[in-house]
Amino acid sequence: MELTLWIPFQQGGVGSGDLFEEFLTINHWNIAPYPSYIGVKNYIGAGFSFRTRFSFNSIKQYGDTPASDNYYNVDGIVSYNLNTLFKGKTLMPFLEVGGGYSIFDEQGAGYFNLGAGVEIWLGPKKKTALTLETIYKNTGETYGVKHFQHLMGLAFLFGAKKDLDGDGIPDKEDACPEVAGIALFNGCPDTDRDGIQDEEDDCPNTPGIPAFNGCPDTDGDGVKDLEGQCPDEAGTIENDGCPEITQEIIERLQEIGKIIYFATNDSKLNERNNQILDEVFNTLQNYSSYKVVVEGHTDSSGQASFNQALSEKRANSVMRYLIEKGMSPSRVSAKGYGETRPIAPNSNPDGSDNPEGRAKNRRVDFTVTGTQMEINSID
Repeated sequence: MELTLWIPFQQGGVGSGDLFEEFLTINHWNIAPYPSYIGVKNYIGAGFSFRTRFSFNSIKQYGDTPASDNYYNVDGIVSYNLNTLFKGKTLMPFLEVGGGYSIFDEQGAGYFNLGAGVEIWLGPKKKTALTLETIYKNTGETYGVKHFQHLMGLAFLFGAKKDLDGDGIPDKEDACPEVAGIALFNGCPDTDRDGIQDEEDDCPNTPGIPAFNGCPDTDGDGVKDLEGQCPDEAGTIENDGCPEITQEIIERLQEIGKIIYFATNDSKLNERNNQILDEVFNTLQNYSSYKVVVEGHTDSSGQASFNQALSEKRANSVMRYLIEKGMSPSRVSAKGYGETRPIAPNSNPDGSDNPEGRAKNRRVDFTVTGTQMEINSID
């Protein structure tokens, strides 16, 4: 509980002009030369307090209009200590809202109050504070006087246990007395609200799970995000949390590699090849931890040096297509093998030409490598 005695600087209603234009017009203020304000505040919890207060003053002027009225006011206010957010120890800004009843001369009206201020707690024990505050008082009564109160005073803490961090847990019972926390952890914080206090939480600013000391496993694959290579894709522990490519997919890529054909002495992709490569792209995009080497091949027609260059062009054509589709350039590369790796005879046993065999050799293959294990050539 806090007992507050203020010396208020109290602004009366404005006789002309806009009220907010008069906010800092000091020569229009009605300043009380004596303590004229008393309030009692009780801490509720979670940064909120309830306050009652009474003030009185003599009104000498309303703007430029002379007056000789007595002023009496009583308020009920709920305030919120912003220290709960800013973690301050000495400066404690606050906001407040509530209602009250004010009497000017002999005419009273109910008022809605909205205010802000700061408490500056003094000394090592923080039992006394300098308080600065301004309150806007508005009323729906036509005869009422809208006005501000500017207040300066002293606040004294009594009847309550010391609570430096303002978390509602007395310092003597608070395991973290200088940092606002929660009762579940004896006053220590759980910033990410994952049920693991910050002191024991390896990821205090990101909600996580107890199995990983408060760090997250977003995809639920048993590998925490900080250690997994694919935190948004469920994978295996053996593959650093990334999905493993299956034997069925490997076999399918083997089939695809054997049906991407090129015309003789040509490296251009036709529409049929593009449709086949779309399947390759979609498959590999589901396994983002893997890289692929596109291997180009030729038949044995022409010079070996020409075939080597042609195979490189074929591999590069496929690589460019996959990159243009959206595959990261860091995941795909190209290599040519010329005529050195045929999968079918270029000629028949009697030495005659074998067009079907040559067509099969004008192809590409795919070599896929993984994050932990390397997958051998798929050819």
